[in-house]
Amino acid sequence: MKNVLMVWVATIALFTGCGGGSEVAENSDPVESVEASSETVVDTIPMTDLAPLTIGVYQVQPMYEEELKDGHFNLRITGGEVAAVPEWVGPEDASGVVVVKTEIENDYHHGHIEMPDPIPADARLWIEIEAPDGSLHKGSVPLAS
Repeated sequence: MKNVLMVWVATIALFTGCGGGSEVAENSDPVESVEASSETVVDTIPMTDLAPLTIGVYQVQPMYEEELKDGHFNLRITGGEVAAVPEWVGPEDASGVVVVKTEIENDYHHGHIEMPDPIPADARLWIEIEAPDGSLHKGSVPLAS
């Protein structure tokens, strides 16, 4: 019984993602509750779109969750398979900043970027897409609208 409870808790944690989750009612079906809570999380996290851009053959829609200063960036990428997607805020050469490799979360690439404080007016989100053949494609979008 203890192992079943641990697996159930781990499954809920896996499916709730970065934005938290909703409570599971007692006496409910754990599978239905996990599905419902993961859908709720995706639908309730406020996201703000940045300007869309084309990077190589890929179309990218960058977004951030909640507030820009939190550094939770999401990228919807279409146009083909990708091998890796690092992102950062700072200079093009990424000097002096931490580059974050995104992970798939829900239906987008997600990363937690350390944001400068204060955020400069000319700050840019840099995105580098590594294609399956190893080729690199880089682009950026301003954070200010």
